[in-house]
Amino acid sequence: MRISFLAVCYFAFCALLFAGDIYNAGVQKRFYASYAERAKWEYGFTLLGFLAKNNIPESTYYSLSPEDKELVADVKTDSEIFIVRDSNGNLLQAFLPLNAETQVKIFFDFKENLYKMNIIPIISLETKQRVMARIQSGGSPSSALYSATKDPRLNQEFLMAYRSRQIVQKGDRIAVIYYRKYRLGKPIGLPTIESIAVESQGRFSYLFGFQNRYRDEDGKEMASFLLINPVKYRRISSKFSSGRRHPVLGYVRPHYGVDFSAPTGTKIYAAGDGRIIFAGVKGGYGKVIEIQHDGGIKTLYAHMSKIGKASKPGAFVRQGTYIGDVGSTGLSTGPHLHFGVYKNNMPIDPLGQIKTERSELSGSTKKAFMEFTSNAKQEIKSFIANTVIPDDTNSVVVRTLIGVNDSQSLQDEGEDEVNIDTSNGAVE
Repeated sequence: MRISFLAVCYFAFCALLFAGDIYNAGVQKRFYASYAERAKWEYGFTLLGFLAKNNIPESTYYSLSPEDKELVADVKTDSEIFIVRDSNGNLLQAFLPLNAETQVKIFFDFKENLYKMNIIPIISLETKQRVMARIQSGGSPSSALYSATKDPRLNQEFLMAYRSRQIVQKGDRIAVIYYRKYRLGKPIGLPTIESIAVESQGRFSYLFGFQNRYRDEDGKEMASFLLINPVKYRRISSKFSSGRRHPVLGYVRPHYGVDFSAPTGTKIYAAGDGRIIFAGVKGGYGKVIEIQHDGGIKTLYAHMSKIGKASKPGAFVRQGTYIGDVGSTGLSTGPHLHFGVYKNNMPIDPLGQIKTERSELSGSTKKAFMEFTSNAKQEIKSFIANTVIPDDTNSVVVRTLIGVNDSQSLQDEGEDEVNIDTSNGAVE
């Protein structure tokens, strides 16, 4: 796989850091990091398998806390991993992404002469992007957006927000303002849409993303995928956390789901219509069922004591169908259901998706929404008024780095620019 000049510079810098570690430890030999690798995490590959393949002791994994053992077992298939090796092929440093925000770092500590593993943040560049596109003959707002950005995840998020049946025709425009994170020049995670404007017969209609929901100008919630609680016994023992760095200890400990405390044997129900894609044992999660739903949504049910006889891979289940029982299998300190929700394989807060009816805004929340939409609408209207779409392109895309002067844009998304945070080895 081709590695850009900047990526090579990064890995060379890693080598210098390791060389410094050796020097400080008093090791009387020269060290040279000779090459770096970028690879895909293959289907069915496990963390223990990765350690064995690289001659790393299993104790590196077993020394972790139960919470971290559960977390590091969740490297996704096709995730891009980064490895630095010495001239003899020994692994010096590896970064295995868990999601858009956190990654597993495996490294050799020369001072203590052993391998270590921890969870660190993924340093990314965040951009605010403004897109305006012209709808083509026979096209739709979503097709115009995809033609302009070539971003399938943005398009899928747009389709979840925009459910209108309004008539559009050739020449009508669509504008979207959203946030997107990049790592090594490639988009990561899910886009966050701030506002949408769609033109029809010379007039624009608007939608706004507010507190994980999409609403029109009046605050009416748009139709979205709604889940039900997977258990009737609903005491929450642990909520979802994206894993911000601890201000004192420095480590990251996210929790990608909600834990419902319930007695062993409590029945578990499918949170929505979908197809079972996995039913079996999955590392620290113990007995697990995964269900794929529409809209790129997947739900995960972990630590089960029993998987229902009808809960087999490939089976279609309706919302509310019994799928198994609560238990404490895998790395668990007591009976509970770990319930995870993923959108396009990225973890999201399940409590933001569980709802039986559309929510109405009131009080301080409604006031905050009105203030937010006032500013967001003014911004997107200004973008539309001051942007001309060239006849030969049919779209305009403006990208601005967050926290950077507006005149400085994201120059080249294809360039593998890499930096290193020397305090914890986090990859940018």
